[in-house]
Amino acid sequence: MKKYRVLTENDFWETYSLSKAERVFENWKDDYMSEGVVAGESFVELEVSEDDFETTTSIKKVIAVVDEDRHELGTPREEGFDWDYWAKWEEVKETN
Repeated sequence: MKKYRVLTENDFWETYSLSKAERVFENWKDDYMSEGVVAGESFVELEVSEDDFETTTSIKKVIAVVDEDRHELGTPREEGFDWDYWAKWEEVKETN
């Protein structure tokens, strides 16, 4: 039986059905971004396993990157915030 879980660089969470895991993935992206992420390090990943996570396959993964387009409009510090850059999620492409 397939099991799904959502991971970040800090932790992984309980197992879910696919539809629930996809909702948790999207919620974590929103929540995590609002808490503050580190470009190049922060990620959210949805993975599947058929053997209780002895082996896994990544279904989708996003990583935080600097949002260069947003910076053209102004930096966070210029807008009164206490962080150095705007971030956005970028989908990680699998390479074979």
